[in-house]
Amino acid sequence: MLIRVVPVGNVPDKILTALCSQLENSIRTKSRLLRKIDIPAHAHNHWRKQYNAQTIMEEVANIPEVKFIDREIPTLMITAEDIYYQSLNFVFALEDPVKTSCIASIARLRPEFYDEEPDENLVIRRLIKEAIHSIGHLKGLDHCGDRKCVMAFSPSVGDIDTKDKSFCERCKVRIMTKGIEI
Repeated sequence: MLIRVVPVGNVPDKILTALCSQLENSIRTKSRLLRKIDIPAHAHNHWRKQYNAQTIMEEVANIPEVKFIDREIPTLMITAEDIYYQSLNFVFALEDPVKTSCIASIARLRPEFYDEEPDENLVIRRLIKEAIHSIGHLKGLDHCGDRKCVMAFSPSVGDIDTKDKSFCERCKVRIMTKGIEI
């Protein structure tokens, strides 16, 4: 399987490189890193001081180099901005299975967001879990009741830290039937 990775805004190269490498190792995919896309200014909600994840996804989907590429190839957008969806206070990631695209934010994956010491390796570990989780949703998986499974619902960063970056046995079988090798 091939996954397109699209940086939206300023995402550190080290994080993007590590993400692509770990996706290839974790779920045996090939990653194609596309050029950086500027974050759409109108996606910013100045009252919330956040960006609307759905607006970003819609704008990126209409960029010619993304729009006319085979929809069978999932698109994973990565941003450093804090994102929200509808009435939710925030989201770590958002998926659109119809358009086979998703967006993940590293803003709340950073320890410094919680007044802790910066740790880029921790951000990468958290991001890979969220990316694999989102790809699972794009391939039709729902949330899993196994707290260690990468498909477990993660309403807090602590929940992300608790789970593994791998699928439980049940989800592993389900994802393999969707064409992803584990």
